[in-house]
Amino acid sequence: DESRPNLIVILIDPLSRQQMQRSLPNTHALLNMLGFTEFEQYTAVGNNSGPNQAALYSGMPITGRDGIRTSSSHKAGRKWIWDRLNDEGYVTMKAEDGCIANSNMVQSIQPETHHGGQMHEMFCFDYDRPNCLGSQLAAEHLIQYTRQFIATYNRKDGEQSIYHRPWAAFLSFIDSHEDTLTLASYVDDLLVDFIQDVPIQN
Repeated sequence: DESRPNLIVILIDPLSRQQMQRSLPNTHALLNMLGFTEFEQYTAVGNNSGPNQAALYSGMPITGRDGIRTSSSHKAGRKWIWDRLNDEGYVTMKAEDGCIANSNMVQSIQPETHHGGQMHEMFCFDYDRPNCLGSQLAAEHLIQYTRQFIATYNRKDGEQSIYHRPWAAFLSFIDSHEDTLTLASYVDDLLVDFIQDVPIQN
């Protein structure tokens, strides 16, 4: 298990490459500084989040919204990446900083991960300020949850985790799902701090 890397997938939906550079300049600069690869030829395969996420998470495009559903996916031979990781002994987490009642993708996939389901209805409420839950941004709650997940399963120097399992976390930020394209910028510094705190060796 120690030879297998941990995995973090951060999805910011919907955000183009150019809009990311404008809305998340600090995150974009940090990724460049850390040597992350930018796939400039990567492109969308559908008109909305569903088909694109399905292709990203399963390697197979879909032709319609019904194709996301578990039964249709099974018939098509689709297997989600977290299912493959579960089979390989990973402990998995998938969560987003929004109400799943508004997410056809989450409702249709019904991801079978070990963690994340606890947050599925946490953000389903009427709020006075956009993207906030209490005194914190919704994104802050998701990041705190992920930090706790990582701390629980992460191996520290000189210590051995009682779980003996690598982990994979899938975070989805939907703060840019609004017309002004300004709320996404609130996530910028949060992502910078989070990415910098993730242990490099993992």
